[in-house]
Amino acid sequence: MPTYLPDTNVLIDLGRDPAVQTKLENAEQSGAKFVIAPSVMTELTVGVVKGSAGCFGQNKKIFTWLQTRSDAILEPPRPFIGKILGFPSKWSQVEKHHRVQRVEMVAKSQTFDEFLKRKNDAGNVWSDIDKAPQIHADKVDKEFTEMENLAKSPQSTVDVVGMFCKTFALEGVCPDPKLFRQHFSAAVEYVEASIAKIRAGANPRKNDRGRYGDFQLFFYLADPNISLLTSEDFSDDIKQSPQRKRIVGFDAL
Repeated sequence: MPTYLPDTNVLIDLGRDPAVQTKLENAEQSGAKFVIAPSVMTELTVGVVKGSAGCFGQNKKIFTWLQTRSDAILEPPRPFIGKILGFPSKWSQVEKHHRVQRVEMVAKSQTFDEFLKRKNDAGNVWSDIDKAPQIHADKVDKEFTEMENLAKSPQSTVDVVGMFCKTFALEGVCPDPKLFRQHFSAAVEYVEASIAKIRAGANPRKNDRGRYGDFQLFFYLADPNISLLTSEDFSDDIKQSPQRKRIVGFDAL
């Protein structure tokens, strides 16, 4: 049976529209499974803080849905990529139980104020969760700066795959770039399309900030059992990767 990775927009719609939750639950009853990406949880957490008390009810609904699927939280992209390549690597000490803790901060709170107070609980690693919007914005800006710098380089010198492989070097040995491109073809094509758009004058830093989060999700398509469930159209960015067939529109669920 299919395994779906819902993107951030699908889960935001779950909080707003009961019909979306019903559709997801019907799919599960028919045998479908859902997995959750840490980057999606990060974007949703930003939404909780930004939405404050006025939107807490609908955000709590999303996190309650996530809480019942805590076992399905995936690894972050980097350790996931490392396992696929055989080059173990991770840059964060945040583990799965910490991500479950973040979900429960929302799901177990009755109000926005109660959610914020939970950051001071003993053993809570999310003591700066109230700063989540700025922390995330800084991270996204850093990534866009890197893409903008690549866009300024002569097109013939931009080797995105080679750059990624170097970050996974182990004892001086890097992953095979051909294998990297093969396993993560959708993510590679998407970031190359992003750089090309910036080179042509686009400004995703201002007009399409969700692009960085989308990019992270495409790495999970290296698992042939996972399909990305989305309400967005990526056909203008991913045209060649065979993984494009596992980018599924929510209406087709």
